[in-house]
Amino acid sequence: MMLGLGLRLWFLAVNRIDPRFSAADDGDYYARALQFAVTGEYHDNSWLVRPPGHIFFFAAMLKIGLWLGDPAIGISLIRAVQIGLSIALIPLGYDIARRLFDRRTGVIFATILAIWMPMVELPALILSEPLFFSMLVIHAWMLVHWRDERRARWLIGAGITLALAALARSPGLYGVPFAVLFIALSVWQAAHQLRLRRVILALLSFLLPFAITIAPWTIRNYLLYHDLIVVDTLGPVNLWIAMSDAVHEGRGEGEAKGILLQIPQSERQRFISAELRRILQTEPWRFIRNSWPHFQHIWKAQFIEDFLVKASFFTRPLRSVWPLGLIGDLIWFAFTVAAPFTLLSRLREGAFRLIALGWIGYTCLMVMLTHVEPRYLLPIWLWLALYGAAALAQIGQQPLHFERYSWAGLAVSIALVALIIGYRDYPQIIRHGIAREQAWMAAQQALARNDPAAVEQAYQAMLTADPDFADGRADFARWLLAQGRYDEAWQVIGDYQTHRGNLIRGALARAQGDDETAKLLLRNTEELAGEDVQRLALEWLSPSPTFVLTLGNDLDLGYVMGFALGEQVGDTTFRWLHREGIIRLPVPTLLTGTEIIALRLAAPQPTPLTVMVGSQVYQITVVPGGWRVYLLPLPATTRGTDEVVITLQAPTFVPYRQFADNTDARPLSVMVNQIAIR
Repeated sequence: MMLGLGLRLWFLAVNRIDPRFSAADDGDYYARALQFAVTGEYHDNSWLVRPPGHIFFFAAMLKIGLWLGDPAIGISLIRAVQIGLSIALIPLGYDIARRLFDRRTGVIFATILAIWMPMVELPALILSEPLFFSMLVIHAWMLVHWRDERRARWLIGAGITLALAALARSPGLYGVPFAVLFIALSVWQAAHQLRLRRVILALLSFLLPFAITIAPWTIRNYLLYHDLIVVDTLGPVNLWIAMSDAVHEGRGEGEAKGILLQIPQSERQRFISAELRRILQTEPWRFIRNSWPHFQHIWKAQFIEDFLVKASFFTRPLRSVWPLGLIGDLIWFAFTVAAPFTLLSRLREGAFRLIALGWIGYTCLMVMLTHVEPRYLLPIWLWLALYGAAALAQIGQQPLHFERYSWAGLAVSIALVALIIGYRDYPQIIRHGIAREQAWMAAQQALARNDPAAVEQAYQAMLTADPDFADGRADFARWLLAQGRYDEAWQVIGDYQTHRGNLIRGALARAQGDDETAKLLLRNTEELAGEDVQRLALEWLSPSPTFVLTLGNDLDLGYVMGFALGEQVGDTTFRWLHREGIIRLPVPTLLTGTEIIALRLAAPQPTPLTVMVGSQVYQITVVPGGWRVYLLPLPATTRGTDEVVITLQAPTFVPYRQFADNTDARPLSVMVNQIAIR
């Protein structure tokens, strides 16, 4: 458990993904949870009804963060709770495997849950899957406990935890028939009399808590939309988009989503149901046209896919955790090819196999019909890991012999190996990937020793090894930007759109005087990149020297960190300072040490502000009543330098807690319009 905790904390330390700046699902969840925490009003996603469970959980943590003065504290609390749940699954997994199989299987399964890369990464994600997966495992653990102890409280708990899983991700609903079969068969096989009565009582002990937990949300949906929406419309929407005329005819998902947005939320499910019936009646083959490629896509080495095949890391710290990732793919391969030997062997674990096979089969069908995302595959991985651990635990325990069940397992295992190695040319991918990473590392070493020729040569070698690697192109273009080779940088960065690539594109446009393009790109990147772009830009960019920096005009990225998004009132642009911010101001000429720092500031209330330049500390009070310029002497220690780094610190307030009818939950202190060296 300590190893698992250490790995999760390590991953969290190198992870830069931040839902506050994301346009993806985590950004939607954060925004809606924050709105719920601030206003007490729950709002569905703009184009579909999504499960609410994780939103309620996130909102509770964000509320605590707001009480402490910063919603970012709430994000840390979410991750802390999710890490706690993730660590708790390790002994629970051991207990499940021990009860179903033996202690050795328990140790192997617990080790997988502790160190396997997807399990390490999962609690860092602000998504529905951490809660769903945790509740699913706890649900299974309670069912196994009930099997061994036959106490109703375990069935009650199993019903509640499966309902919580379904309220986080609606596929949890499909766990009901699997659990019902398991419970009914377990009771029927164990009872010698009054079998039907015992089965009914056991099923009621499970189903009633499940229904009671789900029902309030279902009733809410019916009252709001006048339609039976048990949890969400996500499944039907995803299925319709995958089958829609727009996707079928090659026009893309955007058109299908646009059609939905034109239909009131209360009518969308009926529209989708009618459309799916029409397609089923007229072109039923659409439902299976992508089944085989999607099925193949399930059986891929996920880390190699993410690290060496995809064009971008998409902000994930894959390069920092590559040893764990590659070990994770080996673990995945081992338990995947081993699992059929247990799944197709004589029953050792009783009716529980129905749950595993049910989840594996349902999840495969779901992604074959819609699309494959790694997080959708968690139920497949969970049960393959359990049954693979049971098979691996038998190695060396008994003489090797084959019966007809073993031959079936061997046949399926060989088929899986063929699927895995046939999906990609892994030897070539790994060979090119190693060459790419070696070249990238050589470029970093050349940068450290200030050898421009070696830097360029290494980056060229990197692109030769992997010409489609957009993140590498962004790195190379960033270096060319710093060299002033703008046209070459545009050629290198190419057309593949990533947020980090757009940061470089915006910086290039700014350097070439195309302020409108730069503003558009830089603003978009700062809002949607999924990470703190101010921090990234301060590390990555070397913007033009200036004696005057105007904040909030979207051209200040690379100069500032620790501020809110830019705002404009009239002709004045500004940024709110959070608790602490940094302004890095390169100047065109060497400083004499006699200059003045001019800060144009405003605040809604008297606010003490600490200004630090090197070791010099100034204390001022920013007074309300409009914009004022505060003058401070530049320390003599800056003489002969060509850059001033200014740190600002001030106590924050949260507007929604201080002003009536205000829903702004940002921690704010003072407004900064301009920094100048005179």
